[in-house]
Amino acid sequence: MSVIRFGTDGWRAIIAREFTFDHVRSVAQAFSEFIKEACQSLSGIAVSYDTRFMSDQFARSVAEVIASNQIPVLLSRQFTPTPVLSYAVKHFQLNAGLMITASHNPYHYNGIKFKSEYGGPVPVSMTQNIEKRLWIHNQQVNEKYINHYLQHVDFFEGYQKHLNHYINIDRIRFFRGKIVIDPMHGAGCGYLGALIGQFGLKPIAIHDTPDVTFGGLQPEPIFPHLNELAQSVISNRAAVGLAVDGDADRFGVIDGNGQFVQIHDLLPILFEYLIKSRGWKGHVVRTSSMADTIDQMAEQYHRSVWEVPVGFKNVAEKMLTEDTLIGGEESGGFGYKNHLPERDGLLSSLLLLELLSQKQLTINELVNDLRNRFGPFAFGRIDHYHDLNRLKQNLSKLVTNPPDAIGANSIERVSTLDGIKFYFKQNAWMLIRVSDTEPLCRVYVAADHQNRVEELLRLGIQLMVQN
Repeated sequence: MSVIRFGTDGWRAIIAREFTFDHVRSVAQAFSEFIKEACQSLSGIAVSYDTRFMSDQFARSVAEVIASNQIPVLLSRQFTPTPVLSYAVKHFQLNAGLMITASHNPYHYNGIKFKSEYGGPVPVSMTQNIEKRLWIHNQQVNEKYINHYLQHVDFFEGYQKHLNHYINIDRIRFFRGKIVIDPMHGAGCGYLGALIGQFGLKPIAIHDTPDVTFGGLQPEPIFPHLNELAQSVISNRAAVGLAVDGDADRFGVIDGNGQFVQIHDLLPILFEYLIKSRGWKGHVVRTSSMADTIDQMAEQYHRSVWEVPVGFKNVAEKMLTEDTLIGGEESGGFGYKNHLPERDGLLSSLLLLELLSQKQLTINELVNDLRNRFGPFAFGRIDHYHDLNRLKQNLSKLVTNPPDAIGANSIERVSTLDGIKFYFKQNAWMLIRVSDTEPLCRVYVAADHQNRVEELLRLGIQLMVQN
């Protein structure tokens, strides 16, 4: 029997090796048993899926097991982005949601994300409880109960209406300039274009058809994967390029020159826009992998900033307990006040278009203004595969006995909130984290020049692979 291990955002595994129908149904059975015990009344579960290989059939199997446990199930009529599923949980006032997706992972992976009644990631305690219930009881499949408890529903209509109340339609409809969108062959296909097109805008779309192999690319909207979007922006003389990841809860942006826009810049730009355009109160939650530009800006507006470990579930937990205007992570997942404690690449894309339309400025002009106010900024990240035990040992050594310097870079202070984060005296920082489930370490570096970023990334990897 293969081991099913839940990570920070549910379960992901390789299709046909660990991610099998038998294992998926076992997770659904454990999930059903947890829901029946945890909830006093069973209002139901929303189930949806992305464009990956057989995701629709995996979703159907999950829904059948849940229904066989006499729990009402709303199964999406078609693939949807994760934020559409998340909103459905809240909109229909359900107990929880379950999304078949492996998000930005390569095509040979699939997975399951769990959503709580508030439409955001479930707490770790819930996933641990579900994991403990695996294999205890046989999977339930009862045709009578399936016919009674399972219902097919369109989730997009309610989500679209909500976004149309959230977005300032009078501003966004007057956007001037060409827009190129890239759903990366994932769950955003059709949805991102429809949401933008309803305002009379006519985006140029690439990679807008579902493809179980994602066209040979990894569906993560970071610069190495957005070359075709950048080329399309340049060839079409577009003002902006917008991409969403495999399940459309994260976004990435290309400017009019075909350059990737740092997520670290987009967070403060959108934060300031929400303050000025909406007049909303609220503070900021960011992960430890995000730059402190947002901290400097928040201080000017007398708002607080909470730094949390990497993973949007940590952002969401803070959003539930604090008056949060915006929460963000370095990988492009932003959540917003008066929406959901959930990252949403579709809403982020629309908000950015609204902002550009209202200000009548280019992305470049906005970023240049930000950098003129808060200083130069460069960032880089390396994902490095190595022996997991060695990675954990080396990280433990760094945490236990951190160095005074790395190379010629003197260390001012150290944080162990998430892995280890070195703050250097020369206006730079390095974060090192190790995966719990993969033989992988991630090194994040921010500095004032790209050459220094590259140097520190190299030194960070050396620290993690030394004998």
